[in-house]
Amino acid sequence: MNDLAGFLSQVGIFSLLSAEEVARVAGYLAPVELQPGEVLFREGDPGDNLYIIRTGQIRIGIRLPDGSEHRLAELASGDFFGEMSIFDHAPRSATCRALAASSLLALSRDAFSAIIAEHPRSALSLMYRMLNVATQRLRDTGEIASDMVLWGEGAQKRAVTDELTGAYNRRFLEDSLDGYVAEAAEKGRPLSLAMVDLDHFREINERHGHEKADGVIKAVVGLFRTLLGPSAVVARYGGDEFVLILPGLDIGAAAGALGRVCAGIAGFDALTVADGTVTRVTASMGVASYPADAPDVGRLRTTADAALYQAKEGGRNRVVPAGGGAAVLPLGSAADATVKTPPRSIKEKNDAIANIISAITGRHRFLVLGHQSPDDDCIASMVSFALVLRLFARQAAIYFGAEPHEHFRYLLDICRFNGIRLVLPGAPLPAGIEAVVLCDTPKPAMIEASEAVREVAARPEVLRIEIDHHFGADSGYIGDPGYRLVAEASSASELVGHLLMKLQHRRDVLERFQVADLFPRNVVLAILTGIIGDSQMGKFLKTRRERRYYEAFSGRFNELLSRSTVKRSNFFTMDEVFSELQKLSVSEEHCYEALYARRHTEGSIGVVAFSAAEMEPLYATCDDETVVTTSRSVADQLAEDSGRLGLVVYHDNPARSDLVQFRVRRASKFKDYDLRNLLGLLGIANGGGHEGAIGFRVPRSEIGDFDAYVERLLARIEEALPK
Repeated sequence: MNDLAGFLSQVGIFSLLSAEEVARVAGYLAPVELQPGEVLFREGDPGDNLYIIRTGQIRIGIRLPDGSEHRLAELASGDFFGEMSIFDHAPRSATCRALAASSLLALSRDAFSAIIAEHPRSALSLMYRMLNVATQRLRDTGEIASDMVLWGEGAQKRAVTDELTGAYNRRFLEDSLDGYVAEAAEKGRPLSLAMVDLDHFREINERHGHEKADGVIKAVVGLFRTLLGPSAVVARYGGDEFVLILPGLDIGAAAGALGRVCAGIAGFDALTVADGTVTRVTASMGVASYPADAPDVGRLRTTADAALYQAKEGGRNRVVPAGGGAAVLPLGSAADATVKTPPRSIKEKNDAIANIISAITGRHRFLVLGHQSPDDDCIASMVSFALVLRLFARQAAIYFGAEPHEHFRYLLDICRFNGIRLVLPGAPLPAGIEAVVLCDTPKPAMIEASEAVREVAARPEVLRIEIDHHFGADSGYIGDPGYRLVAEASSASELVGHLLMKLQHRRDVLERFQVADLFPRNVVLAILTGIIGDSQMGKFLKTRRERRYYEAFSGRFNELLSRSTVKRSNFFTMDEVFSELQKLSVSEEHCYEALYARRHTEGSIGVVAFSAAEMEPLYATCDDETVVTTSRSVADQLAEDSGRLGLVVYHDNPARSDLVQFRVRRASKFKDYDLRNLLGLLGIANGGGHEGAIGFRVPRSEIGDFDAYVERLLARIEEALPK
């Protein structure tokens, strides 16, 4: 029974039950054994049981008019089916047969009635999950092959698909939208709802006839499915009106995905008449997000509908997000507004910066892109933004279409010793990319990207952040609405610097992520490289504002350089800058290798621990900042090496403080433990971080025997981790 309860606890419909409730319900299940090819039931058979697959494989299909069978689904261990028989004696709507020897568990209607009578709380949880998971399965299937399915209260037969397109129909939408929003609330995830109208479709109907118009409708539904992916719910609301449910997408991601759909609709040759002329079809879309724009289903619909009205009033052929976001216009459309323009107000620029900061703190895996044949500013802005991500312990990768010129070797060394992955054509992309950052790229056609990169960037769940200073001519937006830091500046690198200056005032964010210095030397050097490269050592700075930024960063650069070298701190040529930077990268390499060479493993934790005496040679050759940045990268690498955690312990420079620093990082594949729990467990007051990375400090006087202290710490951490 314990094995059975353990299996059931992994099945979706039991996820809301406690272990005690699962064990109790298990007693109501009856075993069913099937041989390969054996039919469990056929269409039209009476239905009284819900079935759960314990082992084996089951095929669900329906009879076609020619007598053949059409496969609807193949189910395996942990899946369930036949749930509607629990609520009504209606006949089976499909045929079920075993593809292999299979062991099933049956829950009869009578047994479920007994659960309702004896354990009502458990029964309610089961019913909720049955309908919830069934909805998910229908959504993931992407189409309903049967004309009729059993759905909803009373199990009355109702059609849920549109006959012309195969999309869901209005009845399905009305019945299921509450459930999708409830699921989003349960999982703590956003959900976006879009209202879509094809523009001037009545004229298309009248000019080309119903048959051609129907072809357009079917083609549009096909685009929805192709560009939005299987998680999107496509419903034809009536005529040329559609409603799209986008689970998991906030307003920015949803508007970006819909912008690509809008461009796709405007771009295909939907109607070609005899003389060869083409009639273009466009769409207007309004989108709102739960819970950010509306707290419930009713207001979500009215908010999306109001945004659709704005899209029509604003000129059509566009996506308007709720909440005052900028409209998304498809690239290549006739609308001049697709050309990049400076922000209309300081607020619009600050809102974009605030949204990008939220993306940095809320997402974990970033891919950074630039333009073809990248120049100084392009590479420098990519590297500087990736360094900012690393300050917040985010995973960052930069894609290059070819090996960068030796001229930029020092910037690539900075990436190497800060844990930034460099990806060249043919190399696999990092898994799980959540956001793409596009730097210094005037328009989509200029993006340096392989087909694999473009496929990732086009995914609706992937956020697109844009940082650029090009305007006018044939420029065009690439980033998602609200995430476009596109403003007047001497360079894209300067805009990264502007982002950091705004971040300085977010003490809550800096304290949460334990970022002590937003302007470490490498960040400043990367930003200044871009500013110097685009302005030719300041010769081409046009405004007092640009001059102010240039002087601020060059002053910071000189300050850092003078602390790190005995050479004069003023620079006069790019070659001098590169020469000094190359010397600094050698220092970082020495520090990284010295730390990493001392690695060892204790249980499931990769460890590097340096006593005060062992740190003396490092501080003789490396400055404090080099130790800080490289220790963070070493902790990351130790975590990936061990597959669980990495720990780096080192003593501060005694000339600066009497503290011992502890940095703990979690491997990218190990997500079963929130590292912040360790701070409370260890009674740490001087520390902080987020679920995947923490840092804390302990005075030397409280440590005593350093080796014994580290051993005790490792034992306590190991004990706290899930087995």
